[in-house]
Amino acid sequence: MKSKILQPVNQTCSLKTRLLLLILLFIGIACSSKKTQRELYNETTSGFTYETYKTTSSATVGPAIKIYNAELPDTITPLKPEYAHLLLGYLWTVSKKPAMAFAEADLAQESADQDVQYMSQSLRAITMYEQGWDTLARQESQRAKQLRKPNSDVQYEATTFYMLLALAKIYDKDFEASKFYWAGFANETGIHWPYQLTDAIADVQAKRMQLALQKFKVLSQDPAVPEALRTVLAGKIALIEEKGGNVESPLFWPRLISTIVLEELKKTSGNQLSRFVNMLEGLKEKLPA
Repeated sequence: MKSKILQPVNQTCSLKTRLLLLILLFIGIACSSKKTQRELYNETTSGFTYETYKTTSSATVGPAIKIYNAELPDTITPLKPEYAHLLLGYLWTVSKKPAMAFAEADLAQESADQDVQYMSQSLRAITMYEQGWDTLARQESQRAKQLRKPNSDVQYEATTFYMLLALAKIYDKDFEASKFYWAGFANETGIHWPYQLTDAIADVQAKRMQLALQKFKVLSQDPAVPEALRTVLAGKIALIEEKGGNVESPLFWPRLISTIVLEELKKTSGNQLSRFVNMLEGLKEKLPA
């Protein structure tokens, strides 16, 4: 008689236990779901740090630039506040402070100058690259290109600036700084492999060989990477797997990247930048050496 009474109670408890476990499972799945790149960006640009910094910078930079310009000699062109915001944004990106960098990009983009708007959107894309939000960065980069005026020379200046500084930093073995400039280069040209390659080289330098190998292998199988580089990477992968250490001379990577980047720029079809680079190449041949 006692067992008949307890049986429904046990079944009820078992049902409640299952329901409780099911609820906990759903909560665990919801809590562990990875945020999208867009969600992470929105979170960064809506937080207290972003809002407070943006308000402070907006109120401070303009008056500071006014004082700075008042002290300049008449022969020097006054600095525009929007360019100060852009430079501050770059400095914050290098310092790994994305909320501040995004705030400065947003402030600069309030300018009526279309070139400034283009550069501020490019800054936003670079900061996104630095955060690892590559998909979002490419979307932002495409939007930035729509802002560039047809006859604007910003791309020539920016691409040259990023490429030279990125290569200089590689020669200095400052791979983190080089990655920052390659992100800007990728934003201007759509050529992304120098950033990815420098990231892998940084891992080699830091003796993170397994991580470097994984990145080299991804690059060696990516059809968007020039065939000449994929061939070199295949050989390097074999050497690293065999020797497990640093297998290149100090000048190997900068020389390789310099050569292949230039070839890529020259081959970019239907692009003013490629015509510009090819024109310079032709001019170089005519100059005395």
